[in-house]
Amino acid sequence: MSAAREVPQALGQLGAAALRVRGPVQLQRFLRSDVVRGVGVPHGDGRPVVLLPPAVAGDWLMPVMQGWLRRIGYTGYRSSIRLHVDCSDRTMTRVLPRVEAVADANNAKVTLVGHSRGGLLARSIAAARPDLVERVICLGSPLSEPFAIANLALARSADLARSSLHRDPVKRSLGCLTEGCACTFGRFFRTGLTMPLVSMFSRADEVVRWESCLVDGARNVEVRASHTGMLMARNVYTAVAHALAGELDLPGVDWVGGAPEWHAPPTAPGTVAAAG
Repeated sequence: MSAAREVPQALGQLGAAALRVRGPVQLQRFLRSDVVRGVGVPHGDGRPVVLLPPAVAGDWLMPVMQGWLRRIGYTGYRSSIRLHVDCSDRTMTRVLPRVEAVADANNAKVTLVGHSRGGLLARSIAAARPDLVERVICLGSPLSEPFAIANLALARSADLARSSLHRDPVKRSLGCLTEGCACTFGRFFRTGLTMPLVSMFSRADEVVRWESCLVDGARNVEVRASHTGMLMARNVYTAVAHALAGELDLPGVDWVGGAPEWHAPPTAPGTVAAAG
């Protein structure tokens, strides 16, 4: 499909995403819900949790979850990210000292909770410093396919950024903005984890392909929310509370509406479907 033909579909996707953002009434209902008040979910013992924001956002997007963590018995910390738009390698270099400082201040390992691109960062930091991280919880993060962007407008923007970067022979040799990225972030992102990983996904995700959030060896948990709405969904907060309590540490897949089934295409008359 040409770029020109993609424009109407891309605009439609962006419009649909905008309509899914909670309005004032829905937001107030969420903020006044029992889950957000800390009722009916497992509580913690003060352990530290570092929150990592999504792309094109910063710590200013996380205060609701940070306050909720305090109400359910955890100590929530900001990541020190003002705007998550920089190179992942440079961002990791800046955030790692923050995670180390939080762990030292609490004399305990931290849990990393990342939304979208924040989850990719969390996964790489955990692989780089397993001595600092107790578990990783990702919300709508395409961990198995980092560039599996479902939104056409965002995908086109990523393509343009990749093309621009790769005019630089050094960046081209490093594989910037590709799954083969050779920088420190990329190398650790492809390194196995030694701690529990919980990856939450939604089949209503309008930004990344939900299948890209499924990870072998992790606990994959289906939630009901749009991509942008995961930070404001009661069932997501409930799942996060159970993950923080260590109740979702064992690998597997939890489906809300039942696992998708694969159906073989109909065979033409007189033919036999191949086995397997």
